Amino acid sequence: MLERNLHVGRSEIDLLVQHGDVVAIVEVRMRGAGAFAGPLASVDAKKRAFLIRAAERLWRERWKNDPTPPKIRFDVVGVRVGDDGIHHVEHIAGAFTA
Repeated sequence: MLERNLHVGRSEIDLLVQHGDVVAIVEVRMRGAGAFAGPLASVDAKKRAFLIRAAERLWRERWKNDPTPPKIRFDVVGVRVGDDGIHHVEHIAGAFTA
């Protein structure tokens, strides 16, 4: 993990992780047992646009002049707490594109 709760301007990126030449911008969503919609469904078009803008700014600030910049990927992690109190985690790598 590179960073957690990274502030980029007025935006916040939950997790910034790197694997090889890929940097993943990870949005983490959690919902309780009584939630109507699941955590993954809560990453709507508005949130995706927000994350894309944050990634563009991060790119300009960190990697614009890098001769070998990393590839950027958007991941979503959903955590649902079951009725039994157990946390169920789902990770979608490359959940959406810019």
